[in-house]
Amino acid sequence: MKTRIALAVAAAFALSAQLAEARITSVTWDPARSQAPSMFPGQSAAFGGLSFGTVGQYEKLRGTATGELDPNDPRNKVITDIELAPRNAAGMVTYSMDVFVLRPMNQALGNQRLFYDFNNRGQMRLGRVNNGTVTSDPVTAADAGDGYVMRHGFSVAGNGWDFGASGTANMKISVPRLTGLPGPSYEYIVNDNATTATATLSFPANTLDKALAKLTVRARLDDPPRTMLASEWEYASSAQIRLLPAGTRFQQSAIYEFTYAARDPVVSGVGLAASRDWVSFLRHETDPAKNPLAGHVQHTYSYSISQPSRTLNDFVLFGFNEDEGGKRVLDGILSHTGGGSGDQINYRFGQTGRTERQNHLYPEGVFPFAHQVMTDHLSGKTGGRDERCAASNTCPKRFEVNTSNEYWVKAGSLLHSDTRGKDLKGRTKCATT
Repeated sequence: MKTRIALAVAAAFALSAQLAEARITSVTWDPARSQAPSMFPGQSAAFGGLSFGTVGQYEKLRGTATGELDPNDPRNKVITDIELAPRNAAGMVTYSMDVFVLRPMNQALGNQRLFYDFNNRGQMRLGRVNNGTVTSDPVTAADAGDGYVMRHGFSVAGNGWDFGASGTANMKISVPRLTGLPGPSYEYIVNDNATTATATLSFPANTLDKALAKLTVRARLDDPPRTMLASEWEYASSAQIRLLPAGTRFQQSAIYEFTYAARDPVVSGVGLAASRDWVSFLRHETDPAKNPLAGHVQHTYSYSISQPSRTLNDFVLFGFNEDEGGKRVLDGILSHTGGGSGDQINYRFGQTGRTERQNHLYPEGVFPFAHQVMTDHLSGKTGGRDERCAASNTCPKRFEVNTSNEYWVKAGSLLHSDTRGKDLKGRTKCATT
């Protein structure tokens, strides 16, 4: 019996170590991009030393976090192509990302709530809530605006999750790339000018053989597309195409569609797991030497606009609101202009920056749309965005705010009606503006 107990304890510790390693493995703060006197003596407080009511001054931390994912964990296996991703010596899939933390200098005066700013194409949206500057690198008192979030004592966090994000100040992530893996890809090309002569591909072409690609053009969505002749276009490189004869411009506002054999997709769904693990780390890691919010996060709320709101729909759909310890990640989600759509984040050759509002034929409204379980009468599929979190009791409370735009092009009505237009039963409440 003693031997069995000892083995069980050893196995438990081994599992605990494995789970710990499969999360955030290191965080490095950059003193040049931080404003944190408690960590970097000689620095001033954030926002030029501005004080926020009874909460006082804030510190800002910018840096890089690295993490590992166990590709065999059922919570991670839902990530498309994670089984093909390169692994480190421990058999884990690794990533790195920009991270951000804003905290009260005296954390005892905070409200023990985390405001998770789920950024849009790398740009954080804290400035909108504060009526301040919309920036991922707030520095001045003007950036703080009216300080609404800080005056109420929230800590704020963000991280890179979108592999397509760019820009020095914006939040970015480096995810595994499947070098050499070929597959079909699609580009929707529309230019609002008459001067563009080349189109950049989201993924490089696997071959420059034009017989394995097709370029079509139409003036309007309702027009039948015309397949362009091989003599009318060419590859400028593996990453670009152009029209012929040389110097020909793409027609302004015309719709071009390019299908081709691509290579080197990225495992973009890792961004979902990285976001899960960052919030969970800030909430549950108890070592203050590792976690700047250790012991100061009781509840977590996210705020998002547009693209990240659609991504959070997928975040819940694929089960990422349950962390590797089985705990809820986000307690509440304020989703602005997400509609019933998702994002192209968990597909091979997916393009997270695309949106149906600009790229009308790019797949964004993909079943399931609503949080409740329902059956799509067209495909016969049954499902709901909350199906996984309901099974694990990790669903967040949600507040959906949508505009007429979401009802035109973001499947907004399908948040609260079935695919035949009948109202869904349940607790769904939608706000419209």
